[in-house]
Amino acid sequence: MARTQSPDVTKADMQQCMDWTGGFLASPAALPISFTYGGKQYRGIPAEFAPKVRTRRIDACIIATSIEGRDRATGLLVRAEIVRYLDFPVVEWTVYFTNEGTADTPILSDVQGLDADFVGTDPVLWHSNGDYYSIDGYTPYETPLNEGASVTVAPNGGRSCNGAFPYFRVMTKDAVLTFAVGWPAQWSATFSGTATGAHITAGQQLTRMKLLPGETIRTPRITLLAATGDMQRSINVWRRWYQAHVLPRADGQPLPQKLVAHAVPFGDEFTEATEENQIAYMEKFAQKGYRFSVWWIDAGWYPCRMPNGKGDWPTTGTWIPDPPRFPRGFKPVSDAAHRHGADLLIWFEPERVRKGTQIDREHPEWLLALKSNPDNLDKCLNLGNPACRQWLTDHVSTLIQEGGIDIYRQDHNFDPLEFWRQNDAEDRQGANENLHVQGYLQYWDDLLARNPGLWIDSCASGGRRNDLETMRRSVPLHYTDFGYGIHYVKLSFHHTLYQWIPYIKECTLSWDKDYATFQRFEEQIDRFAFHCGIAAMTTPAVDINRDDYDYAQAAKLTELAFKTGEYFIHGDYYPLTPFARAEDKWVVRQFHRAADDTGFVQGIRLQKCPDDSITVFPQGLDDTKRYVFEDAETGEKREVSGAALRVTGFTLKQPVRSGAVWMYKPA
Repeated sequence: MARTQSPDVTKADMQQCMDWTGGFLASPAALPISFTYGGKQYRGIPAEFAPKVRTRRIDACIIATSIEGRDRATGLLVRAEIVRYLDFPVVEWTVYFTNEGTADTPILSDVQGLDADFVGTDPVLWHSNGDYYSIDGYTPYETPLNEGASVTVAPNGGRSCNGAFPYFRVMTKDAVLTFAVGWPAQWSATFSGTATGAHITAGQQLTRMKLLPGETIRTPRITLLAATGDMQRSINVWRRWYQAHVLPRADGQPLPQKLVAHAVPFGDEFTEATEENQIAYMEKFAQKGYRFSVWWIDAGWYPCRMPNGKGDWPTTGTWIPDPPRFPRGFKPVSDAAHRHGADLLIWFEPERVRKGTQIDREHPEWLLALKSNPDNLDKCLNLGNPACRQWLTDHVSTLIQEGGIDIYRQDHNFDPLEFWRQNDAEDRQGANENLHVQGYLQYWDDLLARNPGLWIDSCASGGRRNDLETMRRSVPLHYTDFGYGIHYVKLSFHHTLYQWIPYIKECTLSWDKDYATFQRFEEQIDRFAFHCGIAAMTTPAVDINRDDYDYAQAAKLTELAFKTGEYFIHGDYYPLTPFARAEDKWVVRQFHRAADDTGFVQGIRLQKCPDDSITVFPQGLDDTKRYVFEDAETGEKREVSGAALRVTGFTLKQPVRSGAVWMYKPA
C-alpha cells in the first residue's frame, strides 16, 4: 500500500499555484473576471479604465494587491482585491463595482467573479450536492471534463449550500485545483472541458442592473488552492490552510473542543424554557457528573405564544427574551452557565419576520414580501437597507452584552431568492440579493468586532449556508437537519464534510429500531451512538429528565469525545474506507496531527455489516518509527512499526454495531 504524500507545502505546490494564477495577476487586463457594461463586454480591468495597482504586506504570510480602474464617462469604479498567501499555494480575490458618478450607471450585467482557463491533462471535476434535508445529501460526484463537456452547478432558492456545495476540486494528471465560491446566496459555476484543460466561470447567478449613485455591488470571493500529487494530499493541504487562515478564533485563540448540554421540560423546541428550569437543569447535569462546556438554548425563547397558549417557535421578529419566562433576561442563565465553566449559546433567525411581530409592526419598510403570495405570513428582513442592518446590529449586540451570550447561533429557515427577485425592478435584477449579502456579512463582522470572544454558529435549515465567506466568520454546528440518529447516513455526510470543514457538531442519537419512521432508540446510554457522534463539538443524547440512565457510562463516553476532539479540528484527515451509504459496511477514518506525530484510527462496524474484521492502511506515519496504538476504552495496546503498517496494515476486529478508537503515538 503506497503511502500518501505528506501535506506539507512544497516548492512544487507554490510553483503550481503560480503556473495557474500568475498570468491572472500579470496585468489588470488579465484578471480572471468578466462583465458586460453598457452593452460592451469586458475581461479584466481594461486599459481604457486607467487601472492603478497598489500592493501591501498584510502580515508575514499575506500580500494584498488592490487594482482599480474607472470609466470616466459614467463614474463606474472597478476594484479587485487580491490576496496571495506566502505559506500556502492559495490566491483569493473579490471584485467591487461602485458608482462614483451623480447619475445612474448604464446596465452592468453578466458579472463573473471567475472566468478563466486552467491547463491540465485529463481534468476530472469532484463536487457534491450539499445539504437539502435528504438521505442523499453531501453525495460526492466525479465528472470527467472531456473536451466539449460542460457541467453547471447552482444551489436552490438562494441559500449557498441548498442542493449544491460551493467547494470543488479539478483533478488533472499531475495536480489538483481546489476551488471555492464564497457567496452566501445564489451563485452559479460552470466547468467546461477544453483541448488543454478546463474553463471555469463562477459568480452571482443573476446580475443585470444599473447602479445608483454611491452604490457598490461585489462578486463572490473566489478561492483557488493548488496542490501537486493526488486528491488525498490536496484535501489535507486545504485543511491545513483552512485551520491556519479560515477557522474563526475567539479572543485570538483557536476554537477549542466543546461538549454541549441542553434540556427542556416539554413543548415545541424551547418554547417552554424558562430562567428557572434552565438553571435547574444545569445543576442536575452537574450533579450527575456530566462535564458540559456549552449550554444550548434554541428556538422559542422570545414571545411566540399562539392564542391557544402553545408556543410557536417560527413566530420570529420580536427579539427579546420572553418576559414571563425570562423576566431578568439571559443574564441569570449565562451566569449559571459560566459558573459551570460553560458558554451560553442562543438561537436567532433575524432574516425571517413573521406577520404581527415587533419588526413587522414597527418597521414594515425594512421587509420584502412575496408579490406572488402577499398572504404569506413570513417576510424577508432586508439587510441591504443600512438603517435596518444598523438597528439589528445595535439590538442584538445589546442582547449579547446584557445577557452574557457567548455563542450567537443564526438560523435561516426559508428560501430568500424569490423575496429578493420579486422586489427587483427590471433594470435592477440581482441588486436586492447583492446588497443583502453585503449587509449580512457586515452585520456579522460588526457583531464580532463589538463582542470580543464571540463565536457565531451558521445554521440554515441545517447546513444550507456554509460557503467559505460565511465560514470565515463562523462554524457550522448543525450541518444538516436530516437523520440525526441514522448512523450510516451521517457517517457518509462526514466523509464529505471533513474534506472541507474541520469544525462541526454531532449528536449521539440512535434511531436503529425503525429508520422509516425515525423512531428514537432510547433504552440506555448508547456507546455505539457516541462513536458515531464524536466530533469537534458533541451533543450527547442525555435526557436529564430521566433518572434511569447510566450516567457513569455517559461520563466515561464523554471522556472519549474529549480524547479525540482536538484531532478533528487540527489534524489531517484520512478516510481509510471509501464513501458509502449502507448499513452493511465498515467505516474507518484516521485523524493525524503531524506536529507531534500522534492521532487516532476509528473503526465503526455498522449494524448489518457481516465482516467481523477489516484491515486498513493508516497514512501520514513515519516508516522509520515504531508506534504504540492503544484502545481508548479498553486500554489494549499494540506496538507496530510505520513500515509494517504500510505493508500489512492495521486490523480491526469488533462486534457488529460497535466502534473503537485507537489512539497512537511514537513509541
